[in-house]
Amino acid sequence: MSQRPACLKCVHYKASWDPNKPRSCSLYGFSSQSIPSQVVKRETGVECQGFKLKDHFKKEKVLDLNDDSLW
Repeated sequence: MSQRPACLKCVHYKASWDPNKPRSCSLYGFSSQSIPSQVVKRETGVECQGFKLKDHFKKEKVLDLNDDSLW
């Protein structure tokens, strides 16, 4: 992957209850102050290999101007 994964779009990203560590990765099982992909890169030296796009980001959005609900 040429660029850092967008954690907010990943199925493994969760919001934590802890205000000191508000970002969490369920795949790697940690919470942190930083975005999880930054922590993985800093600790392992490689980009996160577990990124999986959430389903609602996979849908291709096509604007249909003939759709009556738009008018």
